[in-house]
Amino acid sequence: MENTTHLDEKASNNTSFRSMNEVFIFMSLYVVLSLMTITGNTFVIVAFKKIRIRAAINMFFVSLAVSDLMVGAVSIPLWIYHLSCPSFKRCRLPSATVGAFFQAFDVFSAMASTSNLIAISIERYFAICWPVKHRVSSHKRYYKMLFTTWIYSVLVTSIYSVDFSPTWQKYRGLLVFVAGFAVPLIVLIGMYSSIHWGVKNMNANWKRANAETSVLSKRLQQERRTVTTMVIVTALFLASWLPFFVVSLLWIFQRSSLLGGGGGKGFMRLMDFIKWMHYSNSAVNPLVYAYRSEEMRRILVKLPERALGMELERRRAIRPENRNKWL
Repeated sequence: MENTTHLDEKASNNTSFRSMNEVFIFMSLYVVLSLMTITGNTFVIVAFKKIRIRAAINMFFVSLAVSDLMVGAVSIPLWIYHLSCPSFKRCRLPSATVGAFFQAFDVFSAMASTSNLIAISIERYFAICWPVKHRVSSHKRYYKMLFTTWIYSVLVTSIYSVDFSPTWQKYRGLLVFVAGFAVPLIVLIGMYSSIHWGVKNMNANWKRANAETSVLSKRLQQERRTVTTMVIVTALFLASWLPFFVVSLLWIFQRSSLLGGGGGKGFMRLMDFIKWMHYSNSAVNPLVYAYRSEEMRRILVKLPERALGMELERRRAIRPENRNKWL
């Protein structure tokens, strides 16, 4: 790989090492992952419109769901196309324009998802460690944070997509590694470590003040739940993205250490797996963030029931005996 995108190109175009059975297996896995990502994040976006309390964190959850929805609706289908098309004789290979769009959009959607994770961690840090300042902050501040999140993704993608020089083309994968993995991981660990110590100190102060009231106990329980959620999020982020970036860096600096020197059937299977892993992060984000909210779970349970009820009402309305009532 001259960079992470060239690594994707090699994996998608080198079909001589893939059997048709393998192509169908990975196509099926990616299709399932795409449907899970689209369904989960769509439910999150719809559900947050039903939540009574318009807290600042809700805006960040919706922004994250939008970025992950882009992964499921655009990036994964384009990767399925690149993965499977060369194996079918009648399939027209992607043009250079389609390939360039896929490369740029794949980087952009991934950057948007990870940068939204950063924004959520910062918002949670202020909410727990600086509660008074957080409550009096206007929503304009959070809109600015969200705007910065998306601009950051656009800038990184734009810089990555420009071919400044052959040297830049070879090493530009480092930009995505630093901006899309190293920095987010450092911020996530830093923010959530601070949250952990903030909750711990809060608990100690309440105990010293003998303030174990029901309200404070409930608040402490909520913050402990937040810390648990953050640990899960960081662990899943690391598990989803680390394999891809390890292989990417080895491709740049130590290609000979990869399976078959970066070629052969073993390497192609490895690429199929690590791409599926990092795309899966967009499917699990709504599960971890939104579904751990009790109010969110109640709304998500009601949405299918409400949709089913509306469908039944529609069918009753179009029955012949009901239509005759209006004649």
